[in-house]
Amino acid sequence: MTDLREVEVGTTVITSVAVADVLEHPEEGVPLVTQQLMGWPALVMGVEGDWLHIQTHDGSPGWAKVDCFCLSQWNQYADVIQVIKPTTMLSHKPFSTYESFCTLFMGSILPVVGEENQRLKVVLPDKKYAFVSEDATSMMPYGGRGQKKGIISAAGLFSGAPYLWGGMTIRGVDCSGLTYMAYFINGYQLPRDCQDQFKVGKPVKREDLEEGDLVFFSTIDPGPSHVGIYQGDGLFINARSKEGVTITSFDDHYFRGRFLGAKRYIT
Repeated sequence: MTDLREVEVGTTVITSVAVADVLEHPEEGVPLVTQQLMGWPALVMGVEGDWLHIQTHDGSPGWAKVDCFCLSQWNQYADVIQVIKPTTMLSHKPFSTYESFCTLFMGSILPVVGEENQRLKVVLPDKKYAFVSEDATSMMPYGGRGQKKGIISAAGLFSGAPYLWGGMTIRGVDCSGLTYMAYFINGYQLPRDCQDQFKVGKPVKREDLEEGDLVFFSTIDPGPSHVGIYQGDGLFINARSKEGVTITSFDDHYFRGRFLGAKRYIT
C-alpha cells in the first residue's frame, strides 16, 4: 500500500474513514474547518509529517490525518450510491446487521457492485467489500434533484443534531454545514461557508421567499454570519450554537432585525 506521506502534490485521495476532521493547522485540538465523509475525494496540496494539506470535496483548504485517506481506485466502477439517511451501518455479510462495523453518514459515497437480500454490496476505499441497506441509499445523482421539498426534507433529518463548528453530520453540524448537506444530497453543491453561499444564487426579497431558499443573517460582524433554510410561514430550519438544529421564526428575539437577505439556487 502506498505511503501517503510520500504522495505527490496534485494527487487525488479518497476519504477511507466514516468522518475525517479537517483542521485549520496540522495539529490536534485546533478548530475544525470542515469534515470529509467516506468516499469523498480531496486534492493533496502538501504533506507535513502525518498530515495532508488538502483541498476538500467542498472546496475548503485544511489539514487532515494521513491515515484517513487512501489513493483513488474507483474510476473502474460505473455505479455509485450515496447515503441519504442520517446514518446507516456497514456490515460484513448481506443477511445480518449484527456484524456491523462502521457507521456511515448522510452524503457518504461508495461504488456498488451487486445486491443480496435487499442489501447492496459496495466497495470500500481500501478495496474490501461490505454491505449497506438499500433503503438508506440512492443512486447518484439523488433522485430528488430539483425538488425544493427535498431540500427541506433533508434538512429535517438533522433535527435535534448538536451544533459543531465545521461539522457535517448528525453528530454535529454548523449552520452552513446543514445548508450544504441538504443541497448536496439533492444533487447540488453549494460553497461550504455562509459567506460564500451568500455570494452565489439569485437574490430574493423576503416577501417572495419560497421553500428551500437560504436566508442569511448578520449576527456578529457586518455581513453574512448565519444561514438557514426557509420552509414557509415565516419559519426556517437552522443550526444554532446552543439549540442545535431547530426551527426558528423570523420573529425570534435574536434574529429579529438581523435579516440580511435571501438567495435562491433552484429555479
